[in-house]
Amino acid sequence: MEIQKIDLSRLRNEEHYSFHNETNDLVLRFTAEALGIQRFYPAYEAAFAAEGEVLDLLQKSLLTGPIADADTQRDLLFSGLKDTVKGAEKHFNPAVAEAARRTSVLLDSFGDISNKGYNEETAALKSLVSDLENQHAADVATLDIADWVSELKARNTAFEALLDERYTEEATKNPLKMKDARKQLDATYDDITRLIDALALVNGPETYEGFIKELNKRVEKYNTIVEQRKGRNKKDEPEEV
Repeated sequence: MEIQKIDLSRLRNEEHYSFHNETNDLVLRFTAEALGIQRFYPAYEAAFAAEGEVLDLLQKSLLTGPIADADTQRDLLFSGLKDTVKGAEKHFNPAVAEAARRTSVLLDSFGDISNKGYNEETAALKSLVSDLENQHAADVATLDIADWVSELKARNTAFEALLDERYTEEATKNPLKMKDARKQLDATYDDITRLIDALALVNGPETYEGFIKELNKRVEKYNTIVEQRKGRNKKDEPEEV
Protein backbone atom coordinates (compact mmCIF):
# COMPACT_ATOMS: atom_id res chain seq x y z
CA MET A 1 0.00 0.00 0.00
CA GLU A 2 1.41 3.36 -1.08
CA ILE A 3 0.31 6.97 -1.12
CA GLN A 4 -0.97 7.85 -4.57
CA LYS A 5 0.73 10.55 -6.62
CA ILE A 6 -0.71 13.99 -7.24
CA ASP A 7 0.69 16.83 -9.34
CA LEU A 8 0.11 19.65 -6.88
CA SER A 9 1.30 22.25 -9.38
CA ARG A 10 -1.89 21.72 -11.39
CA LEU A 11 -4.15 22.79 -8.51
CA ARG A 12 -5.41 26.35 -8.30
CA ASN A 13 -4.40 28.30 -5.21
CA GLU A 14 -7.61 27.63 -3.26
CA GLU A 15 -7.60 23.96 -4.27
CA HIS A 16 -3.94 23.66 -3.31
CA TYR A 17 -4.52 25.11 0.14
CA SER A 18 -7.68 23.04 0.59
CA PHE A 19 -5.85 19.82 -0.24
CA HIS A 20 -3.15 20.57 2.31
CA ASN A 21 -5.76 21.62 4.84
CA GLU A 22 -7.41 18.22 4.53
CA THR A 23 -4.02 16.52 4.70
CA ASN A 24 -3.07 18.44 7.83
CA ASP A 25 -6.37 17.53 9.43
CA LEU A 26 -5.57 13.87 8.77
CA VAL A 27 -2.14 14.21 10.39
CA LEU A 28 -3.72 15.83 13.44
CA ARG A 29 -6.29 13.02 13.63
CA PHE A 30 -3.78 10.18 13.29
CA THR A 31 -1.06 12.23 15.10
CA ALA A 32 2.48 12.85 13.91
CA GLU A 33 3.81 10.65 16.72
CA ALA A 34 1.79 7.60 15.70
CA LEU A 35 2.78 8.12 12.07
CA GLY A 36 6.43 8.57 12.98
CA ILE A 37 6.81 11.89 11.17
CA GLN A 38 7.80 14.14 14.10
CA ARG A 39 11.00 15.00 12.25
CA PHE A 40 9.20 16.60 9.28
CA TYR A 41 5.79 17.66 10.58
CA PRO A 42 6.83 20.98 12.22
CA ALA A 43 8.20 22.18 8.86
CA TYR A 44 5.00 21.08 7.10
CA GLU A 45 2.83 22.80 9.68
CA ALA A 46 4.82 26.04 9.37
CA ALA A 47 4.73 25.98 5.55
CA PHE A 48 0.97 25.30 5.63
CA ALA A 49 0.41 28.31 7.91
CA ALA A 50 2.61 30.50 5.69
CA GLU A 51 0.64 29.62 2.55
CA GLY A 52 -2.59 30.33 4.41
CA GLU A 53 -1.40 33.84 5.23
CA VAL A 54 -0.45 34.54 1.61
CA LEU A 55 -3.76 33.17 0.31
CA ASP A 56 -5.68 35.23 2.86
CA LEU A 57 -4.06 38.41 1.56
CA LEU A 58 -4.92 37.48 -2.02
CA GLN A 59 -8.52 36.66 -1.16
CA LYS A 60 -9.07 39.89 0.74
CA SER A 61 -8.37 41.79 -2.46
CA LEU A 62 -11.27 39.90 -4.06
CA LEU A 63 -13.91 40.78 -1.50
CA THR A 64 -14.65 44.32 -2.64
CA GLY A 65 -15.36 46.14 -5.88
CA PRO A 66 -16.54 44.64 -9.18
CA ILE A 67 -16.01 41.01 -8.17
CA ALA A 68 -18.13 41.28 -5.05
CA ASP A 69 -20.79 43.17 -7.03
CA ALA A 70 -20.83 40.53 -9.77
CA ASP A 71 -21.14 37.79 -7.15
CA THR A 72 -24.08 39.59 -5.54
CA GLN A 73 -25.81 39.91 -8.90
CA ARG A 74 -25.57 36.22 -9.70
CA ASP A 75 -26.72 35.36 -6.16
CA LEU A 76 -29.79 37.58 -6.56
CA LEU A 77 -30.60 35.97 -9.90
CA PHE A 78 -30.29 32.47 -8.48
CA SER A 79 -32.54 33.45 -5.58
CA GLY A 80 -35.08 34.87 -8.01
CA LEU A 81 -35.00 31.70 -10.07
CA LYS A 82 -35.66 29.58 -6.99
CA ASP A 83 -38.56 31.81 -5.95
CA THR A 84 -40.05 31.69 -9.44
CA VAL A 85 -39.90 27.90 -9.58
CA LYS A 86 -41.19 27.55 -6.04
CA GLY A 87 -44.17 29.75 -6.85
CA ALA A 88 -44.98 27.64 -9.88
CA GLU A 89 -45.50 24.61 -7.64
CA LYS A 90 -48.96 26.13 -6.91
CA HIS A 91 -49.78 26.62 -10.58
CA PHE A 92 -53.33 25.68 -11.62
CA ASN A 93 -51.94 23.55 -14.46
CA PRO A 94 -50.87 20.18 -12.99
CA ALA A 95 -48.17 19.72 -15.63
CA VAL A 96 -46.58 23.04 -14.71
CA ALA A 97 -46.85 22.33 -10.99
CA GLU A 98 -45.18 18.93 -11.43
CA ALA A 99 -42.38 20.43 -13.54
CA ALA A 100 -41.85 23.02 -10.82
CA ARG A 101 -41.64 20.37 -8.12
CA ARG A 102 -39.04 18.41 -10.08
CA THR A 103 -37.02 21.54 -10.74
CA SER A 104 -37.20 22.60 -7.09
CA VAL A 105 -35.73 19.26 -6.08
CA LEU A 106 -32.84 19.89 -8.48
CA LEU A 107 -32.24 23.43 -7.19
CA ASP A 108 -32.38 22.30 -3.57
CA SER A 109 -29.89 19.52 -4.25
CA PHE A 110 -27.17 22.13 -4.77
CA GLY A 111 -27.58 23.42 -1.23
CA ASP A 112 -26.89 27.01 -0.22
CA ILE A 113 -24.95 27.97 -3.34
CA SER A 114 -24.69 31.64 -2.38
CA ASN A 115 -22.64 30.83 0.73
CA LYS A 116 -20.07 28.73 -1.10
CA GLY A 117 -16.61 30.06 -1.94
CA TYR A 118 -16.20 31.88 -5.24
CA ASN A 119 -14.72 28.95 -7.16
CA GLU A 120 -17.02 26.38 -5.56
CA GLU A 121 -20.10 28.46 -6.36
CA THR A 122 -18.95 29.00 -9.93
CA ALA A 123 -18.51 25.26 -10.44
CA ALA A 124 -21.87 24.51 -8.81
CA LEU A 125 -23.71 27.00 -11.03
CA LYS A 126 -22.04 25.55 -14.13
CA SER A 127 -23.26 22.11 -13.16
CA LEU A 128 -26.75 23.41 -12.37
CA VAL A 129 -27.06 25.24 -15.68
CA SER A 130 -25.90 22.12 -17.52
CA ASP A 131 -28.58 20.05 -15.77
CA LEU A 132 -31.25 22.62 -16.57
CA GLU A 133 -30.21 22.86 -20.22
CA ASN A 134 -30.03 19.11 -20.71
CA GLN A 135 -31.72 16.61 -18.37
CA HIS A 136 -34.35 19.15 -17.28
CA ALA A 137 -34.81 20.96 -20.61
CA ALA A 138 -38.43 19.84 -20.90
CA ASP A 139 -39.28 21.19 -17.45
CA VAL A 140 -37.50 24.46 -18.23
CA ALA A 141 -39.64 24.82 -21.34
CA THR A 142 -42.83 23.98 -19.44
CA LEU A 143 -42.01 26.55 -16.78
CA ASP A 144 -40.92 29.11 -19.39
CA ILE A 145 -37.72 29.91 -17.45
CA ALA A 146 -35.20 29.52 -20.28
CA ASP A 147 -34.39 33.24 -20.06
CA TRP A 148 -33.61 32.85 -16.34
CA VAL A 149 -31.26 29.97 -17.10
CA SER A 150 -29.53 31.86 -19.91
CA GLU A 151 -29.03 34.93 -17.75
CA LEU A 152 -27.71 32.86 -14.85
CA LYS A 153 -25.23 31.21 -17.22
CA ALA A 154 -24.16 34.58 -18.60
CA ARG A 155 -23.66 36.14 -15.18
CA ASN A 156 -21.73 33.15 -13.90
CA THR A 157 -19.47 33.19 -16.97
CA ALA A 158 -18.89 36.92 -16.59
CA PHE A 159 -18.05 36.47 -12.91
CA GLU A 160 -15.56 33.71 -13.68
CA ALA A 161 -13.83 35.86 -16.31
CA LEU A 162 -13.62 38.76 -13.87
CA LEU A 163 -12.22 36.53 -11.14
CA ASP A 164 -9.61 35.04 -13.48
CA GLU A 165 -8.60 38.54 -14.50
CA ARG A 166 -8.12 39.55 -10.86
CA TYR A 167 -6.11 36.42 -10.12
CA THR A 168 -3.84 37.20 -13.06
CA GLU A 169 -3.48 40.77 -11.84
CA GLU A 170 -2.60 39.68 -8.31
CA ALA A 171 -0.16 37.07 -9.58
CA THR A 172 1.56 39.75 -11.65
CA LYS A 173 1.86 42.04 -8.64
CA ASN A 174 3.49 39.44 -6.45
CA PRO A 175 4.23 36.32 -8.49
CA LEU A 176 6.93 34.87 -6.25
CA LYS A 177 5.31 35.01 -2.83
CA MET A 178 2.56 32.47 -3.51
CA LYS A 179 4.79 30.43 -5.82
CA ASP A 180 7.46 30.16 -3.14
CA ALA A 181 4.91 29.36 -0.43
CA ARG A 182 3.44 26.56 -2.51
CA LYS A 183 6.85 25.21 -3.42
CA GLN A 184 7.91 25.08 0.22
CA LEU A 185 4.70 23.41 1.35
CA ASP A 186 4.85 20.81 -1.41
CA ALA A 187 8.45 19.99 -0.52
CA THR A 188 7.52 19.29 3.10
CA TYR A 189 4.52 17.23 1.95
CA ASP A 190 6.84 15.13 -0.21
CA ASP A 191 9.15 14.58 2.80
CA ILE A 192 6.24 13.36 4.91
CA THR A 193 4.66 11.08 2.32
CA ARG A 194 7.97 9.50 1.32
CA LEU A 195 8.74 8.81 4.96
CA ILE A 196 5.33 7.23 5.61
CA ASP A 197 5.66 5.01 2.53
CA ALA A 198 9.12 3.94 3.72
CA LEU A 199 7.93 3.23 7.25
CA ALA A 200 4.98 1.20 5.95
CA LEU A 201 7.38 -0.85 3.86
CA VAL A 202 9.82 -1.44 6.70
CA ASN A 203 7.42 -1.83 9.64
CA GLY A 204 4.40 -3.25 7.82
CA PRO A 205 1.28 -1.39 6.70
CA GLU A 206 -0.91 -1.93 9.76
CA THR A 207 0.03 1.29 11.57
CA TYR A 208 -0.24 3.45 8.45
CA GLU A 209 -2.96 1.94 6.28
CA GLY A 210 -5.77 4.00 7.81
CA PHE A 211 -3.95 7.25 7.12
CA ILE A 212 -2.86 6.16 3.64
CA LYS A 213 -6.40 5.12 2.66
CA GLU A 214 -7.83 8.43 3.87
CA LEU A 215 -5.13 10.46 2.14
CA ASN A 216 -5.56 8.53 -1.09
CA LYS A 217 -9.27 9.45 -1.07
CA ARG A 218 -8.24 13.12 -1.00
CA VAL A 219 -5.65 12.58 -3.71
CA GLU A 220 -8.26 10.93 -5.92
CA LYS A 221 -10.73 13.76 -5.31
CA TYR A 222 -8.30 16.50 -6.30
CA ASN A 223 -6.92 14.53 -9.24
CA THR A 224 -10.52 14.26 -10.45
CA ILE A 225 -11.00 18.03 -10.11
CA VAL A 226 -7.93 18.61 -12.28
CA GLU A 227 -9.00 16.06 -14.88
CA GLN A 228 -12.52 17.46 -15.07
CA ARG A 229 -11.16 20.95 -15.61
CA LYS A 230 -8.78 19.61 -18.24
CA GLY A 231 -11.71 17.93 -19.96
CA ARG A 232 -13.80 21.12 -19.92
CA ASN A 233 -10.94 23.16 -21.34
CA LYS A 234 -10.42 20.62 -24.12
CA LYS A 235 -14.14 20.64 -24.88
CA ASP A 236 -14.09 24.43 -25.19
CA GLU A 237 -11.27 24.36 -27.76
CA PRO A 238 -12.47 25.12 -31.31
CA GLU A 239 -12.52 22.18 -33.67
CA GLU A 240 -9.85 22.12 -36.37
CA VAL A 241 -11.09 22.56 -39.94
